[in-house]
Formats: sequence, C-alpha cells, structure tokens
Amino acid sequence: MNGLDASMFDLFRDEAKAHADTLAAGLVAVESRATDPVLLDELMRAAHSIKGAARIVGIDTAVRLAHVMEDALVAAQGGRIRLGPADIDVLLRGADVLAGLAALGPDATAAWEQANGPLVDALEPVLAAIAQGARPDVPQARAPEPHRPPGAAPAPAKPSPAAPRPETEFPAPPAFKPVAVPGEPFALRPDHSMLDLFREEAREHLGAVTKALPHLPSDPTAAEPVLEALKLLRGAARLVKCPPVADAASAMSAFVRTARETGHPIPARAIEWAQYATATLAGALATDDDTFGEWIGSAAPALATASDVLTRVAEADRARGAAVPPEGPGKDSHSEPPTERGGQPASEPSTSPPAHATTDRNGPRAEGGVGRSSSVIAVREPRAVTLSPPPPPPAPAPPVAEPVVRVSAQSLNRLMGLAGESLVQARWLPTFSTALLKMKKRHDLLTALIDTTYHATLGGAPADQVAELVADTRRQWLTCRQELTEQTASFDDHAARAEDLNARLYREVIVSRMRPFGDGLHGLPRMVRDIARALGKDARLVVVGEGTEVDRDILEKLEAPLAHLIRNAVDHGLEMPDLRRAAEKPVAGTVTVEARHRAGMLLVTVSDNGAGVDLNRLRAKIVERGLNSAEMAAKLTDAELLEFLFLPGFSTASAVTEFSGRGVGLDVVLDTIRKVGGNVRITTTRGQGTTFHLQLPLTLSVIRAVVVDVAGEPYAFPHTRIDRLIRVRRAEVRSIEHRQFVTVDGQNVGLVVAAQLLDMPAPPPVGDDVPVVLLSDGTGTYGLVVDAFRGEQDLVVRPLDPRLGKVPNLSAAAILDDGAPVLIVDVEDLFRSMDQFIQTGSLVRCETRPAGAGRKKRVLVVDDSITVREVERQLLLYKGYDVAVAVDGVDGWNKVRAERCDLLVSDIDMPRMNGLQLVQAVRADDRLRDLPVIIVSYKERDEDRLKGLEVGANAYLTKSSFHDNRFIETVAELIGAADGL
Repeated sequence: MNGLDASMFDLFRDEAKAHADTLAAGLVAVESRATDPVLLDELMRAAHSIKGAARIVGIDTAVRLAHVMEDALVAAQGGRIRLGPADIDVLLRGADVLAGLAALGPDATAAWEQANGPLVDALEPVLAAIAQGARPDVPQARAPEPHRPPGAAPAPAKPSPAAPRPETEFPAPPAFKPVAVPGEPFALRPDHSMLDLFREEAREHLGAVTKALPHLPSDPTAAEPVLEALKLLRGAARLVKCPPVADAASAMSAFVRTARETGHPIPARAIEWAQYATATLAGALATDDDTFGEWIGSAAPALATASDVLTRVAEADRARGAAVPPEGPGKDSHSEPPTERGGQPASEPSTSPPAHATTDRNGPRAEGGVGRSSSVIAVREPRAVTLSPPPPPPAPAPPVAEPVVRVSAQSLNRLMGLAGESLVQARWLPTFSTALLKMKKRHDLLTALIDTTYHATLGGAPADQVAELVADTRRQWLTCRQELTEQTASFDDHAARAEDLNARLYREVIVSRMRPFGDGLHGLPRMVRDIARALGKDARLVVVGEGTEVDRDILEKLEAPLAHLIRNAVDHGLEMPDLRRAAEKPVAGTVTVEARHRAGMLLVTVSDNGAGVDLNRLRAKIVERGLNSAEMAAKLTDAELLEFLFLPGFSTASAVTEFSGRGVGLDVVLDTIRKVGGNVRITTTRGQGTTFHLQLPLTLSVIRAVVVDVAGEPYAFPHTRIDRLIRVRRAEVRSIEHRQFVTVDGQNVGLVVAAQLLDMPAPPPVGDDVPVVLLSDGTGTYGLVVDAFRGEQDLVVRPLDPRLGKVPNLSAAAILDDGAPVLIVDVEDLFRSMDQFIQTGSLVRCETRPAGAGRKKRVLVVDDSITVREVERQLLLYKGYDVAVAVDGVDGWNKVRAERCDLLVSDIDMPRMNGLQLVQAVRADDRLRDLPVIIVSYKERDEDRLKGLEVGANAYLTKSSFHDNRFIETVAELIGAADGL
C-alpha cells in the first residue's frame, strides 16, 4: 500500500464510493441524455478522480480501467462519439469493478487486483475502441485478443476439435461431505422472518439441484430443472441481500448453461465442483436468524472459490466452442452485428451470464446488481484454457473497525461553538453555589436573631430592647427574602438559557445525523434500467425531494423496502410497450419516488403510471386462497382488499420470475417499516397506476410519544402508532358475550385493559370517564383502557439492557422531563398479546362503576375572562377535580367563604376586587388563612410576581403555563391528586 496509513485509505474508500455512485447513476442517465455536456463532464471528472486517487494508493489495475473509461467519456463529451446502450453496458461493467474499491481494506488491494486483473485486461481494449468510435464485434462466445490495438483485425480462429478436457487440468475441490437436503418443508413460525422464508425456498431449490446434477453428463434434459432452480435461488438470495449465495448460483448457472449450449462432454471434476458448491450452500439450511450471518462469513471464501472455478470452466468451454467452425454453408463466426438494445442476434443466447470477478471477503465480487441485464458485450480476454488451482481460502478478516460517519465541517464547527457555550454555562454554577452559601449564612444570622428575640421576650427584657430586636430581625428577614428572590430569578434565567442551549445542541446533533434522501438511492436508477431491459420494458426512475433530510439510520433501513417496491413497480406495475401504446400511454413507464416532511414525519411515496391493481382479480385470489368467503370478499372495500397484499406468501402474480412472484416482500416491507415506528398504505386506480405511502419518524433516536398512566406507572406510546385518545363514560361501555366495547364514530371498538397486558395490578376505577387509547393494525381497531393521560413529550430512546432479552410488550426506555423513567410500549407485540388474551377468553373486564373513593378535592377558579375560566375548568376537570367558578373578585370572595374549597385560583386584574385584594382578604380571615392560593396572570414582570407572593400567594404562574403542564403540576403539588385524602 506504499506506506499509507489507515486513515488515508479511509479517505480513499470514501472518495471511491462517492465517484463510483456518480458513475453508476450518471451512466444510466446518459442513455436518455447522450449529448448532455454537463452530465458527461460530471462522469468524466468522476472517472478522472478515481484514477488519481487509485494512483496515490498504488492500485494500478483501477488506474488503467479508470483511464480508458475517462478516454471514452472525453470522446463523448467532445462529440466524437455517441454512447449507445451497448457502450453504456460496458462502461457500467467497469463502474461495477471500480465500485468494489469502496469495500477494500488496506491489506486487500493485492488480492483485489489479482481477482479483477483479467477482467480489466479484457475491458481495456473494448473501452479503447469505444473511445475511438469503433464498435468491436465481440459476441458472447468469443472474447477479444489480448493487447490487440483498437481497430486491429482479430486473428483468424483456428479450428480445433471439441475434445473433452483432460481430468488432470481441473483442480480437485476440497474434501466435502455430501449433504442430504430435507424433503419435508420446514415448519414456519407465525412470526417468521424473511430469512425463514429464504431457507425454506433454498431447501426446495437445492433439493432439485442435488437430484439433477449427477445426471447432467448423460441426460441433457437434466439441465432445465437445474437452471430453473438456480435462477429462483439467485433471485431469493438477492432479495435477502446475500451476494455470496447469489454469485454462487450465477456461476453454477453459467457452467450448466454453457455445457447445454455447446454440447461438449462435462468432465466429472466439474460436476464435483458443482456438488461442492451445492453442499456448501446447503449449510444455510441448518442456521437460524442469529447464526445465518456467521455462516455467510465462514462460507463466503468457499463459495467464492467454487464460483471462480465454475466460471473459468464455463469460459474455457465457450472459448473451445468459439474455436470450432460454424456448421452450415455461408455462416461466419465473425458476421454477427454488434449487440444493441433490443437487437440481440438470434444466434446469441440472451441468457448468457455476465462476467464475474471475485475477491476475498474484503473485496466484494464485482458481479452486477439485482436484475442486471446479461446482454452486456462479453469482454473476456482469451487465454490458455489450462485452469490454475483455486487460490487458498483467505485468512480470517481482522475485527470490524468502529463504525464511522461523515459529518460536514460546518456542522462540526457549530457543534464546537455550542460545546463552548455549554462550558461557559457550566462555569456559572460555582458562582451560584457561592451565592447560596452566602444566603445560608444570612439565614443562620436570621435564626440567631429570632432565638435572641425569643429569649429576650421570655426573660422580660425591656420593651424598647425587644422592639429593636424585632426590627433587626425583620430587616434581616427582608434582606434574606430579597436575596432569595434575586437568586431565584438568576437561577430561572440560567435555566432558560440552558434549556435554549440544550435545544440548539440537540437540534444540531440531529442535523449532523441527517443525510439527503438521494444518498440512499444511488443504485436504484441502475436497477430500474436493468430490470426493465431484462423484461423487455422501457422504464425510468424519477426522484422528487432528493435533498430531503433523513436520519441516516432511517435511510439505511429504507433501502431494502424501496428496492422491493420499485422492483415490483417495474415488474408488476408497468405494462409491456405494446399494451402501453394500445392504452395511448407513453411507451416509457415512470416509477416516481418522492420524499418530503409533513407534520414532523417523513413521508415517502413510490408510485408508477402502470395498469394499477386489478381489484376483481385480487378479490378472486383471496377467495381462491381460502382467506375469505366469496360473499364476504364481495363486501370488502378497496382499502380492505389492498391490505391482503401485505400477508406473508400472498401474491397475485401468475408466474414466478427472477424478480418477483414468490409472495415474499410486501409483508417484509410492512414489517420493516413498522419496526422503525412507521406504517404503509396502498392506493390504486385501474389504468393509472399504484402508489405506496410510507410514513416514518424523522429520527430513531428521538420519538414523539403520548405518555399515559397504567397502574400508577408511566408508559409511552409512539405517536405514529396511536389513532386517537378518547374519554368515554363508564355507562357507555357495553358487553356482548363477555367482551366489552364502546361505539366510536359508528364502529364498535373492543376494550382491553392495559394493566392486564403489561402484567400490572389493575387499580380501582376513578371518576365517571374511562381514558382509552385507540390503536389499529391491519386486522382491526382496539381500545386500550389506561388510568390517565399525561400528555405528549419528545423522548430520547434508550435501548433496554440486552441481558433482559426480549421484554414482552416493551421496546425501549426513556427519561421524562421531570427525570422519571418511562417504558416505551412495543405496539406490535401488544397486538399479539391482545390476540392471545382474546383467543383464550381471559380478558379482564373494565369496571363500569367508579369505586367509592374519598371525596373529590374542590378548586375555586376566579377570573373575569370566560375563556380563561373555561380553559382552567376543563384542565382541572380532566384531572378529576371538582371545580367551581367565580366571575370577579367579589364573587370569588363570597363563594370562598360560603363554599368548601381546597384551592383558590385567581387572576389579578378583575373588576370590583382585584386578585391581590382577594388574596389579602383570604389571608386576613382566620378560617381561610391556610387555604392554598395560585395566582395566574398575563403579567410576567418580576415585580408583579413579587407583589403576588408578598400578599400571600403560594404560587405565581403566567397563563402560558396551560401549555406545558406547569399549572396542573402546581395544583397537584399544593393539594395532591383529585381523589387523595
């Protein structure tokens, strides 16, 4: 690595990834904007930058490839050539190889060059010819001569007999034990995962391959079931993002297909390698979700070795086939026209596999992505057909380094500035502590004066001496009170500044975690292009809102769902070109992905302008699968019908393809989105298209939650999973067959007691109202009965200790604003618990009559504003207090003397008697002097606050306190809960 340190290589990897993404996305766009000078300049600069970066770290193979790609793009930029689909195929193949640089480690460059060197050697002359305007005739079965100058005529092929290769030229595979693939299907759990479905599908396809492989040399018809099984296995592996399995299936397919097409005898050694690969793949069947990743890590080297050998066997077989003169008069092996989009010669099989380049575990295979077209011009350089022994398995990879994220310098500077402000704020605390110590000394002096006055009075001291002591005591008390007021104001100011600073710091940290939505879409335009070409369709991807900021964790989790939805849109949604013409639609279909923020949420839509979902066909499929009766299915609404698409194993496809039709995907999409606190819904219009609407939180680190009380403990529900919060009268709760329900908007909603689900003791009922949280999933709506609503808060999510395992019905924890811990409810798990209790008939009933608790506490609200009176009254009523109101000070003074009340809440500015006069009158009355009093006023000045406290109010609040729970919290602090004794 020429002595470069790891940090330098990290920079190289980041740069290589960014420029490789630019090449992948830009080359797809060139197909429709072949003469766009800005786009071509961007691509040229990307290739040039990779060349320079690779030269610095000493990867000569990448330098050579990037150089010839740059030459081709410069020629297109200068107008000397126009890039066609075949040229773009070759350039994309080169971009795939360069993309592998982003996964290299400092010690893996030599292995990467050794593995990709032959492919780069083959790509160089073809790209050089493209740059000079030549369209080399490179059919799939024949590769260009090595080191042949661009435009030079290839050497004539020399006929050679199609004799089988000697067995000694094939390396023997490592020793392996044949695996018996289970014949019976695996039993799937009700909450089975995507990997469970993959293992079941792999069992079926590997069983077919294992049975047919021994018969390949003697029975040509045995190739067909092997190819079909390998195609489906490859598609399933790509769906679960398992490249080693997909690459091995591709290599085996290339070997079997080439053997079938050339008709050459298959050596027994090659069959042994295929069986070795199959036995290695069968190891996945013995794994589970936890050990599958470990199996991939251990099996990847063996699969890569087998894939490389089988690929080279297929190359050698094709090379021998190309060397045989074509049969029949007048045919020439060099007469085929260049391969163009939609115009592949009939003599060239469209299913020829793309070239493969393997690396070790630090360098991923440079095989094309999901659904990439196999019509790319073959550019393999012919070489001697003697196969070298497979390379030894690579050494175990070093431990994975700590994950690294990129943060902009501007964001880092802002964080540093806020950190500096925080340091300054912290230095205020010692000063405040010193002031408190000084105030404590003054209070000690006040205590001493009081004791002296007390003893002087008891000892019969002269009146003037006692009077002087009382005066000194009063002066000291006023000094202490003034200092306390000043320090309280100072602390309030500091708290406000600290809250503002913390809020800004939090927002900046969140911003530093954000990435543009477009960063997660780099591979999707290429995927749309390749799938459309493989299916014979014309499609393009349109992205709206690429700059929308998305949390990097959310963006990472969106990658697989978006890829599946887009794949479905191209395969199922968009019609074939002739059908689009008949419907008077543009031949090129459009798949649109849009991202935007709305109401504190991230909204992502994936839509197509295809045929839409055939609801009649969907309804028939539901009946055919036995999911519903024909009579019931006919009554389902469109939205209810579309919900069936999310069921595991449900598919409306008439045939299984490499891209879809297995009934696996939409249920995983829904599960993935719900795991991050989001939801999915579908809308469709026949003949116009289908849209998937994804609603997700802006970040996973902080959630907006509704906090409720259950059995005296706080629990938080993610805001996105709650439909509504309602209060119902206990008298409105009805029962049918031991099930309780209430009617909400004309629909019956079943009630479930939250305390039972959370395994908490159910508290006695309080009040005439029942607080209910409405939750819904795809099967219905439930009403969760809780004790009380606390309100909404933004919570910083903290994972539970992993030693606890999976805690039923809970997903995480957080800290409330008051410092109390709160548990966050796992709504999906809660639904499963509800179903279990319902099926067993063990639901606890909600008590419909309040228990005979102590009397409610009564609050008198005095305010001349009817709006303020009503707001205060409603807030207190919701907390269970008995409330009386008065319209001004005199009315309040009369009621507070005539009626029993536990708390007085008063405004200041009122006619006939203001609030200060009312409080003074209460404090002067022997019977009322201990009555707690809260003043609530619009006046926010410190002098107004001091006046209120000096006349005897226990608390002084502004009317903004209605919005942040301070009013209710102060009431509870002074008199306790509504039903407390």
